[in-house]
Amino acid sequence: MPALRRSSQTDAADHYRCRRVTYDRFSRYICSRVKSCRVRSTGPNASYLETSHHILPSPHGNMVETISPTASPKDLNIQELELMVQWCTATYRSISRNKNVECIWHAIIPREGMRHPFLMHGILALSALHLAFTSSGTMKEHYLMTALSHRSQARVDLAKVKANLTDSNTNAVFALSNILIVFAFALPLTMDPHDNQTPLDELCEVFRLIKASGDTIPTIIDRVSQGEMKQLVEYEDPPLQMPNTSRLAIMALSSMNAAFTTQDPDHENELYSTAIKHLGDSLDKLSQGGEIMVVAFQWIFCIPPRFIDLLEERQPFALIILAHYAVILYSLRGHWWMGEWGSRLISQVGQHIGAESKQSISWVLDATGCYIPPL
Repeated sequence: MPALRRSSQTDAADHYRCRRVTYDRFSRYICSRVKSCRVRSTGPNASYLETSHHILPSPHGNMVETISPTASPKDLNIQELELMVQWCTATYRSISRNKNVECIWHAIIPREGMRHPFLMHGILALSALHLAFTSSGTMKEHYLMTALSHRSQARVDLAKVKANLTDSNTNAVFALSNILIVFAFALPLTMDPHDNQTPLDELCEVFRLIKASGDTIPTIIDRVSQGEMKQLVEYEDPPLQMPNTSRLAIMALSSMNAAFTTQDPDHENELYSTAIKHLGDSLDKLSQGGEIMVVAFQWIFCIPPRFIDLLEERQPFALIILAHYAVILYSLRGHWWMGEWGSRLISQVGQHIGAESKQSISWVLDATGCYIPPL
């Protein structure tokens, strides 16, 4: 074994000496070539590259002299650069469900933003809001105002584009719509709460904003599924994310709806049936490993606007259905832009429906582990 080690060391030394000799010969060769190229051009555009000892003819002629020394690049927008750095280092990852789609939010969507300014405003808006969420004092206020400004411009520009959807702007519209949805949920968590405004009040505002800004998603999702962003709308097959009892919970809601219809002729059976059906679809897709961003928000697009009115009126059955939807929001609690939305809503619903109806949300409490104290 020692002999083998000495042999290896000898070989390494020989290899080093060989490379050293080759390098020395190469250096002498280059020097000789430099000396042989030391000639002067007699043309009017003669130009030379100078070294410490030699002058070489430049293949670019007087190109250097033709560049005006007064020309300078435009001033950089440091604020927007800061927001893009924030996007590329943190924000994009916070809205990616896993590493398989991170590259889409990290590279493809910013590239689309370069082509479509309305999307770029959305990117900058969410990045600024993310910074506001993690800041305090005057810096928080600064980032918040910046976020609201970019969001306002993004929404104005998006409204114009919606009237002329094409294959070239579909991906950008889809990306911006999702960004604005995330923004809508994150904004109340970032701003100081208004006096006398409850989580239910805030959620109704969020729902109305989402239905206004993301109403094109259902119509363009098929186009998106055929392009380079298709992974954002595809379903995977991971382990179950939701208890498999969700279908029993939906059946229980349907039975309650039928019972209320029998008891009250004015009960809005069809409206509630629509909300329950689409909620069942969302819970099924979530339990099957569906894309959480799509699953979480598609129910909002499907519920009739009247359902939001019933929530604002604190209609008990509408609140019970909302508590079941809050289970989906609860599954997103690890994201800064969702936080405790789910548990806050479940708690407030529990306080509104009273002890006699608490049994109607027993599945919700089992699925989330949330606790509602006795009234």
